[in-house]
Amino acid sequence: MAVTKKEIADYLGISRTAVSLVLNNTPNSTISEETRANIIRAARELGYREAEVSPKICYILYNRDTEDPLYATDLKLVEKAASRHDYRLLYMMIGANAKDYKRLESCLGNKEIEGVLITGDVDDRVLDILEQSGVPYVVFSSLEKPSVNSVEPDVVRIAMECTNHLIELGHRNIALLSGGLDQLVHQRTLEGYKNALKDAGIPYDRSLVQVSKEENGYELCQRMELLDIPYTAAFCVNTLIQFGALQRLKDRGVQVPQEISLISWGMTDVVKMSMPPLTTYYIDVKEKGIVVDRLIELIKDGGGERKTIYLTNIKLFEGGTTSVCR
Repeated sequence: MAVTKKEIADYLGISRTAVSLVLNNTPNSTISEETRANIIRAARELGYREAEVSPKICYILYNRDTEDPLYATDLKLVEKAASRHDYRLLYMMIGANAKDYKRLESCLGNKEIEGVLITGDVDDRVLDILEQSGVPYVVFSSLEKPSVNSVEPDVVRIAMECTNHLIELGHRNIALLSGGLDQLVHQRTLEGYKNALKDAGIPYDRSLVQVSKEENGYELCQRMELLDIPYTAAFCVNTLIQFGALQRLKDRGVQVPQEISLISWGMTDVVKMSMPPLTTYYIDVKEKGIVVDRLIELIKDGGGERKTIYLTNIKLFEGGTTSVCR
């Protein structure tokens, strides 16, 4: 006869709700890591089948705004890919602070999680915690560390494609609206933007590169107006900046794309919800599943030599924010 969650709760002398939260992998539950570990252990001891046949991997968003639509979209893709491998997915939001570091160490230490995917502004501190835990992990973000297993978009190539798309439409005064250049992903985006201009024989103009650590496209577009910087198109480093820039141009009565074209990269919910829909390059959904495939490889056989895998299969979503330069 199958063991029930109620029997596990009675065995431990805790509430059935707590058992359900843990075995159902309810996100953001307040169950302590000690209680969680006890429930998993008891479930296995008593023969609760779901605990046995559903190994878990953890998707960690590190030191980033939880409202960023990019990560919500990636979470759905990763969850679907994990399911294909018969893995359950846990989700954690970790900040760059002592309290969250301790929470992560505790979670990794209870041996419930078989592998970790981490994305966001990954730094040495959180990598040290992952290394010390011994849990296999893959970084899903731009990272310049050959000793770490990572999967990341070929940002330089993507930036070149976005800029070239505008150049092919006849644009020459092309702005780059970027996040903070202290981040590697934005440094590589700038490199790709500059390469595309150079290949087209267009001089690089520093004034056309505007930066916002908050990635506020509305403010960046406003800054271009206040500084009286002429441009006919803008390459935005993500759809969040692109959408904000679009709203500012609308507020000013500037027609998009008739007067100014906007392009970015990434596929988020805002792309198709926007009016007009955003024009953007994006990584093919199937290729993004490689990040989960790589982690499963590490879990099962160690994956061999540590390496970086670049995602190169990009596609253009033809929205309504680019047109021929007039």
